[in-house]
Amino acid sequence: MNGRTWVRHATVCLAVAGLVSCGSPEAPKGDESVAGALRAARSEVAAAGSARIEATSSTGTSLSSRSVGVLRWSGGLRGTLRVTATGGSMASTTRLMGGSPSQSRFLPDAYYTRMTDKFAALSDGKHWIRYPYDPGADLSPAASLKLLLSSGNAREVGRETVRGVIATHYTGTAGGQRVDVWIDRGHLLVKRVQRARTDSGAFSGTVHYADYGARASAERPPARDTVDFKDVVGRKPTA
Repeated sequence: MNGRTWVRHATVCLAVAGLVSCGSPEAPKGDESVAGALRAARSEVAAAGSARIEATSSTGTSLSSRSVGVLRWSGGLRGTLRVTATGGSMASTTRLMGGSPSQSRFLPDAYYTRMTDKFAALSDGKHWIRYPYDPGADLSPAASLKLLLSSGNAREVGRETVRGVIATHYTGTAGGQRVDVWIDRGHLLVKRVQRARTDSGAFSGTVHYADYGARASAERPPARDTVDFKDVVGRKPTA
């Protein structure tokens, strides 16, 4: 697999893993207390503005990763994640082209992923890939709560302990995804799991949240060392 093909399949999976179940398909109970709990959590998470995250994701058998860092979503997304390829058929190529661990920087307009010298040799000497967000996209943790609220079938599973924190587990399906969230007694999201079917296989993403209000920072990479994602995947290989 050449460098550009790898980027097409793996870069997005690696970078957004920090952002990204159980239950039965029974009919929703329509309990307004569930919607109220989710709305309260959405408000508290939005107000908190930032958190330390630890995320794991996998897509079929092709790639799994772990991301850690601090993200701020108040006033525009900003933060830095350390991303490690942990397995899958593309792991060795990922380590060669993207590095492992690698670094992703999130800024209000786009995120940037640091690549290796091997990749830069195939991309005019540039080490950073810039990937702009979809216009209007909500990339905060509150987005998963909004998605679950929109499902119309969200229900309470029960009390569980998440890394020593007592939390209430809610689940539902929306937009072709199963969404599970765990909310603590202070109405803060402590864990989120999203699962879906993709063209590359089953996707599963788990995020743990802690230290709400933590300081997040990220510097924009130099423009001279940056290439846009669309230019990388759209470029024809040289002879």
